[in-house]
Amino acid sequence: MGTCDEIEDEVCRILTEKFDWQPAAVRYRLDFFLARSVRVTLSGNIHVCRDPNDDMVLECAMDSGAQAIVTGDKDLLVLDPYNGIRILTPTEFLALPA
Repeated sequence: MGTCDEIEDEVCRILTEKFDWQPAAVRYRLDFFLARSVRVTLSGNIHVCRDPNDDMVLECAMDSGAQAIVTGDKDLLVLDPYNGIRILTPTEFLALPA
């Protein structure tokens, strides 16, 4: 799994603004969940998504060597596959053979 500051900031923003989580709780859970992830630094060189804010997800996946992106974001899903990286809904991902 790959991560970067920009994605973590976006997750924190959504969980605090839309779901009323406390920032400390978000950070604690993210730190636990991402402890073994590959951390990358984005350069901002990818510009392919209908929603430019989603370009960071593609760049992070590419730079971290991800095989798949699991998302419900339609702007990302329409790009499946992107440079050999599958872009799947959670349901599609869970249905893959083990």
